Amino acid sequence: TLLYTIKFEEREIRMLTMSASCAFLACVLISLSVSGVRGAVARSSNWNPSGEMDKPDMTMTTEPRPYTITTLGSSVTLSCAGTTSLPNGTPTITWLFTAEITPDKETWEQLVGGTSGTLILGNLQKDEGGWYFCQLTDGYGYSLISRGALVVVTYLDPDFPEFPMDETYEESRSYIRIPCQPPASNPPAKINWYKDGTLLENVDNMIQEYVSESEYGSLIIFNPTTSDSGNYACEASNVNANPEKRKTSEATIEIKDDGTGTYPQKFVQDHDVLVKKGDDAVLRAGAIGFPAPTYRWKLGVSVEIDISPGSKFSTADYGRELRISDVQVEDRGTYWCEYSNAYTGNVAVVRLYVIEDITFDTVLTAQTVEHLTPLTFDCQCSGTPFTSGDPTAPPSVMWLRDGVPLVDNNRFKEDDGSLIMTGLEMSETGMYQCFCYNTMEISQTYMAVHVKNMTIPVSIDGNDRAEGVYGENIQVPCRANGYPIPVVTWYKDGNEITAQYDIRYSITQENYNDYVISKLTVISVKDADAGVLTCRAVNQKVATYTAELEIDFLVGHEIAPSISLSDITIQVDSSIVFEAVAFGYPTPGITWYKGEAMVPIVTGGRYQTYGPTLFIEGAQSSDTGLYIVRASNGVGDDAYANATISLGANQMVIITSAGGVAGLLFIVCLLILLYVLFRQKQKREAVPPVAATTPCEKEIEKSASVIRQGSDISYSKGNGPKKPENHVNGGA
Repeated sequence: TLLYTIKFEEREIRMLTMSASCAFLACVLISLSVSGVRGAVARSSNWNPSGEMDKPDMTMTTEPRPYTITTLGSSVTLSCAGTTSLPNGTPTITWLFTAEITPDKETWEQLVGGTSGTLILGNLQKDEGGWYFCQLTDGYGYSLISRGALVVVTYLDPDFPEFPMDETYEESRSYIRIPCQPPASNPPAKINWYKDGTLLENVDNMIQEYVSESEYGSLIIFNPTTSDSGNYACEASNVNANPEKRKTSEATIEIKDDGTGTYPQKFVQDHDVLVKKGDDAVLRAGAIGFPAPTYRWKLGVSVEIDISPGSKFSTADYGRELRISDVQVEDRGTYWCEYSNAYTGNVAVVRLYVIEDITFDTVLTAQTVEHLTPLTFDCQCSGTPFTSGDPTAPPSVMWLRDGVPLVDNNRFKEDDGSLIMTGLEMSETGMYQCFCYNTMEISQTYMAVHVKNMTIPVSIDGNDRAEGVYGENIQVPCRANGYPIPVVTWYKDGNEITAQYDIRYSITQENYNDYVISKLTVISVKDADAGVLTCRAVNQKVATYTAELEIDFLVGHEIAPSISLSDITIQVDSSIVFEAVAFGYPTPGITWYKGEAMVPIVTGGRYQTYGPTLFIEGAQSSDTGLYIVRASNGVGDDAYANATISLGANQMVIITSAGGVAGLLFIVCLLILLYVLFRQKQKREAVPPVAATTPCEKEIEKSASVIRQGSDISYSKGNGPKKPENHVNGGA
């Protein structure tokens, strides 16, 4: 635009220059702005041009304390902190809650979110007791979840679902039941019985009934007598609650006839006892009879329990209780209590589970894995009991990526704690966590996993034409590039070439780091072998990474070579094509020579050879002479042909030295003269002619008119110049 405005006024040029400068400055500013935006996008995105995601780097620096016990209506504060993958970034923090440990994370309730790592739980209610988790999330979307923090809200309700009532027993009985069911309590309340205001302990014909975890506490009096009459009250106690005790009103029980109980009966159902490692345990057999039975405790059906002084095992309540001090994991199992009296006997069963803190036997560390490579992440942890109820099994395991459960039994499977994967996509870079949990605890360990793009798409190199000679062998190569090295399959006219296709066909393969060379060999080529061969390569990991090459396979019979070449005439400085005509099968190879000495013509400079064609750029007189061409295909003798290149008869005359310079000056002068005449003619046409006044002037004007008429020469296509119609001294 500036060049075109050179003819404008100086003021216009200055304005245009200023406008262009402003436009240029605006473009620079816009470019910088766009670059800034793109840079910001790149910084907030965890993708790079190769398709890989940025390497995650998150750390949970503070986890909420694992166990907190508090009373109904009180407050609890939990804390959490961590670092993110973004430089100087602050993670967002979300708190999650579940009342029961469950691998179904979708049921976990999301509480609050923000950047504060402090959660204050005020005026806690019953339904707010459970497991709390802190989830960190950074700007890339990577996420970590803390271990579970158990908050126990203790309480003891005032109302008893069942309680003692006045009762009179007129007739003798084998036993009587005074009802009592404890109120709702966390942890479960302990039941004590009072008779006439006195706590009942170790009474040989009395026992508390146990049906289930929520139905227990009724008093059984076996073979009741008149001396068992009195005022009975049931008390529920929970030392962690406020208040700690609830008590029913007294009920009057009157027994008018002695009982007739004899056979031992079991009033405590077989049940489970859970004890934390290191605590003491009490196992109750719950059988009673008259006369009072004897009790014999075993671990399983055969191992006698040693209750001698100094042993960790002891009995109480006439042998109906087995007490174990400092419980260890090896104490877990099924305990049998055999009871009998003079009439009969039976067995009571109590299963002891030892709660052991979860520990991780394997340590997860940051890993960089290859795209779509099958792999296994191992996570082994110990701690009991197992959620299935098997006291000897390890804890359950749950795998998450960025806070989302992984196991789908398709691409991700969990086997004995290990996460087995068919391969990770690049988008599955993230923070991987292994959660171990049992009935009392949930803990976790984590690692950063970076999926690296090491897969190279498939490409194929090779010729799209192959020529076989009838009766001879041929090998057709095909190179397939990619990583991991591709799997190559050959096809003939759409049919796969296998070991059963044709015994004359065989495939060999050479493997390299990032490519493979596959070779199809055909023994004793026949006419029927002609067709389309296809070399198809597929990436071992990504099935969509494929490539194929179609090869036209021709079969010919051997023909000795023949060749012909014709003389040509050239013009100096012209570009020429000198082409021979060759025949034979296989297709002959062509060699060019110059002169009788047969000097090989090497491609380079002005000479280029393309098989039977010789190309000479800017031919000179030195290029004239004898040319020889040879055709060879290994069948019979080589064939030769020769021809000459000569200069044409109508060569352009080249003026050299001083004469050439003089001629050039003449042409320049002639052009200048013509220009001057043209300008003068324009002036004559623009200025009105002045009439001739003197005889001399009139004669000159007449002569000039005749000259002008004789100067007009017209041309017609193909006929040459026409003669002028008016002549002065033989024409102008």
